[in-house]
Amino acid sequence: MADREAERRFERIYGAYQRRVYAYFRRRTDPSAAQEGAAETFLIAWRRLDKVPDGDAALAWLYATSARVLANQNRASRRFARLLGRVAGLGGADPPGPDTILIQREADQEVLEALDRLSNGDRELLRLAVWEEVPREQLAEMYHCSPHALSQRIHRATGRLARHLPASGHKQGEVAPRPMQRGIAP
Repeated sequence: MADREAERRFERIYGAYQRRVYAYFRRRTDPSAAQEGAAETFLIAWRRLDKVPDGDAALAWLYATSARVLANQNRASRRFARLLGRVAGLGGADPPGPDTILIQREADQEVLEALDRLSNGDRELLRLAVWEEVPREQLAEMYHCSPHALSQRIHRATGRLARHLPASGHKQGEVAPRPMQRGIAP
């Protein structure tokens, strides 16, 4: 790809998806880490621009990259907290989770507690499907499966989430409102 053509393509991708990638991180971490995560995601996109698909599939690629960047950030935060704990002779504090960032009502907290009881895979799948509103076809590409298989996977993850809701005091049939984030529209 010619340099100028590559720059224009990257600028289009960045302009189209920067807010959504930042929102992805912002829903999962603090503002500083969200900025770093979004910047790292787009740095990877620039370095691997030839691997970024065209059209709407670019967003799915960016979300998949963001998930890996976030996992790396979380591992680094845990290592740093453990190191601080050893140096100070105290137990390390957990890095702030989404619940410290979200404006919540009681029902939101119950849903987040139930979500925390799910596996990382189920939790991320539901967040992408519900919070990020990634279309099923794109999610299927991200998860390397058919849209039908993905729908089954979401259905099973939703069922597991529903089984955890009574444990958090949530009443069957009650729908919790979608959590909102400060400064970011859903």
